[in-house]
Amino acid sequence: MTALYDILRDAKVTGAPTVEQLARLTPLLGNELHATLDSARVRRDADVLAHPDEKPAFADGDLFSSLFEGTTSAVPKAPGADAPVHRLVVRFRNDSVSPVVEWTDTVVVAMENGHWVVTDVRYAGNWPFANRGSLVASMQAVLHPPKYPSWQLELDGIGLGRVGMTVAAAERVLGPAKVERLEAGAVCGYANFAKLPAGVSFMVAGDTLVRANVSAQGVRTAEGLGVGSSEAEVRAAYGSRVTVEPHPYVGPVGHYLVVTDPSRPALLMIFETDGAKVTSFRAGRLPEVRLIEGCA
Repeated sequence: MTALYDILRDAKVTGAPTVEQLARLTPLLGNELHATLDSARVRRDADVLAHPDEKPAFADGDLFSSLFEGTTSAVPKAPGADAPVHRLVVRFRNDSVSPVVEWTDTVVVAMENGHWVVTDVRYAGNWPFANRGSLVASMQAVLHPPKYPSWQLELDGIGLGRVGMTVAAAERVLGPAKVERLEAGAVCGYANFAKLPAGVSFMVAGDTLVRANVSAQGVRTAEGLGVGSSEAEVRAAYGSRVTVEPHPYVGPVGHYLVVTDPSRPALLMIFETDGAKVTSFRAGRLPEVRLIEGCA
């Protein structure tokens, strides 16, 4: 895995790799990731020809980490037990910028054709304008934009609404908000934005989004989980990252399935169940994501 980042730095890869750069990277890339990167290169070159006075897609910036400027070092934590797929939490550093930036992303590696290759990178940078989501998904979103908006709950929000945004900032991408405080003058409340799907809201603390809530079918996670999914499906999707707790109201039959990400310890995703199926789920920052009744 570190060999990939050594080549990226040595070849000074920015944006989609060139034909020559991609050739150097090929032995270290999974088939889907390789094909997607090549498609991104084709798209960039086509944009340059069609619109020479405009900035093309995939023109610059590091695609393989959260930081636009890229990395100067990459140190992976040791993988767990042998498995066909490993999710390696990698500590990155860039000391060529001031101040120095350190962060962790998750690099997904898998066995293909008898050797280990990188298949995806899941970004975890939490600063403004950091890369979001994953390497493959972000490129596919540009290469094949959906006809209709895709709403997926992630650890730090949904759609363009993200934990840490002010309500005013979120209104610019999610439409006008109706904020309901639990009590007159209360700091805590819930915000419903015009463009959000039915059954989706944000908890707010003061003027800041702190968690996203989903109580209806239609919205799912990147793993395809949502209201109506089985407990078994949630456990299978997240493996050792999920902890089962009694539901505070309908336990011990019902449960909280609490999902963590080692690279983002300040965030959680919680699936509420009736013992068999997911009835609602939410994600956001601690401590608000764990609050049970309103903001208490």
